[in-house]
Amino acid sequence: MKFTYTYRSSDGQRHTAEIEAESRDAAFARVRAEMGVKPIKMVAADGSKANGEWSDKGTSHGRGALVAVVVLSAAVLGGVAWWMRPSNRESPAATNESLTVPHDQPITVATPQGPVTLRVAEPLPRQAIPGNRQRIEDGRDSIFTNAAERLLARFAEPGRAVAAPEGEKPTEADFAAALREPTRIASTDFTEVVDLKRIVTGMKREMRAYIAGGGTVGQYLVELEKRQRLEVSYRERAEQKLNELLAAANGQAARFAEGNGRDKRGPSAGEALKAAYAYWLKANAQLQAMGIYPLALPDALRSYQMSLDIEE
Repeated sequence: MKFTYTYRSSDGQRHTAEIEAESRDAAFARVRAEMGVKPIKMVAADGSKANGEWSDKGTSHGRGALVAVVVLSAAVLGGVAWWMRPSNRESPAATNESLTVPHDQPITVATPQGPVTLRVAEPLPRQAIPGNRQRIEDGRDSIFTNAAERLLARFAEPGRAVAAPEGEKPTEADFAAALREPTRIASTDFTEVVDLKRIVTGMKREMRAYIAGGGTVGQYLVELEKRQRLEVSYRERAEQKLNELLAAANGQAARFAEGNGRDKRGPSAGEALKAAYAYWLKANAQLQAMGIYPLALPDALRSYQMSLDIEE
């Protein structure tokens, strides 16, 4: 059954949207759990007796309080059940028509380039995406049709800050749609794009859990920004430390050359390179454990690594 509900956003504006549910109580539960908003009105589209108003204000009648408790409990339990269940029977299509097929079933949609098979993306933790990054950069603004998903994609890879498109600011409706609808993978998607969509799917799951725990979309985005800044800072410090070790190695080599091989101050250039190489290995192991993309291998260390391979 289709319901039309009204809710008030954080700026005090009233908004109206639609949702599919088996009953009015189930509709309340889905809106609370999936969108993180509190409906003030829920109306059945067919005009049945399920029409009515919802209010969480206190009342002197014991029955009204009992109903409020029951509905709130249904919302919480319904949200947990929806989040944990393996299949959600709503899915989007390229034609914006509603398709009632299980999420684990592929669907085929018509495009100007011909039929394309779509599957629902499985969640993947935030991590560095290997492969050809240009495939992501070239299609970054077109990979996701929803502005909220495009925003989440900016934070998909730990430690890699991506600038937001100018003038684009997702609305609450964008986030509601992103959390309600699954992200789909096309049969024509590159592996890098598939990984990006799977990470965004994992972030949407994380956001649902955050909202179910009492948080809001805005608070989640603040935490996301904070986490990304810490990751970027961690990688920058590692890169700065490596550059300092390489500069020390270069300085030692220069002093050794100026002294015609007689400068004995500090470690030798070879020992300094060895220390820099050991740090590069250690730093990248830590970055990899955090899902952050690794430090590139400098040319000086590449030559040193090759000499180790030859000696071994």
